[in-house]
Amino acid sequence: MSEQKYYPEDILVEKMESGEYGWLDYINHYSAEWQEEYGRYCEENGFSIGNESAAEFVRHKDAELEAAMENGEA
Repeated sequence: MSEQKYYPEDILVEKMESGEYGWLDYINHYSAEWQEEYGRYCEENGFSIGNESAAEFVRHKDAELEAAMENGEA
C-alpha cells in the first residue's frame, strides 16, 4: 500500500495553475484531515465526490477561515 503524498499549499496552487491538478486532487494532497472532512461535507450536504463539490468545499473552508479571522480565532 502506497503512502499518500501531501504538498504545501504553494505547490498545490502551482499544480492547479498548470492544470495538473483539479480541486479534488487539491483536497486529496492537502491533508488527511481535509480528505475526511470533505467526505463528511459531501455526505451531510448530499453531494457527490468530484471536482465541483471539491471546489465548493474549498470555498466553504475559505469562508470558515475568514470568519475565524474576523472573530480573532485564527
